[in-house]
Formats: sequence, C-alpha cells, structure tokens
Amino acid sequence: MHLVDVSNSYSRKIQKELAQSSTHFIKIYTLGGTRIVYKKNQQKEELVLSNKVRKVTNEEIDFTLAKLTNLTRQDVDITKTRDLVEIIINDYSN
Repeated sequence: MHLVDVSNSYSRKIQKELAQSSTHFIKIYTLGGTRIVYKKNQQKEELVLSNKVRKVTNEEIDFTLAKLTNLTRQDVDITKTRDLVEIIINDYSN
C-alpha cells in the first residue's frame, strides 16, 4: 500500500475550508481507490476515508493510522458507514 498526497489537486477547496473553519491543517491522500482527508484543528485530528466502489477495509484503516498518526484503532474513535469511515483523535500532542 502506498499513500499518495494529492492535496495540490484540491488546493482551492482546501483554501476555502481553511478560511471558513477552525481547521488549520488539511491534507488529501489517495490509497488506491480510497480517498483520505486528514484535518487538524486545536481540539482534535480527523481522518475521513471514503471509497465510492467498495467498503473501506480494516487494513486500509490500520495502514493510514500507522502512516499518518502512529496510532492504532484501539486509540481512536471510529465511525463507519457504508462508504465512509470517520476517525476522531481527541487531545493529540503532535
């Protein structure tokens, strides 16, 4: 598996979100067909994994957490829907 930073392709959307919210950091990655949006603000970090074709796998969740946060699924709050996984990391110290 390989994370590809595609933030430059979304620069206008990122600039707009940064201007309109308390978020101070946004990166967008792809992991094959899965898109990952990584956001930080003063209170929390948030990862959103989405795939329009299939469910996001636990392996993709584990890989993303390891590469971007050095945490495991047991360390974070995860909400799963049919085509979306939201991961919340409260009180981070990065």
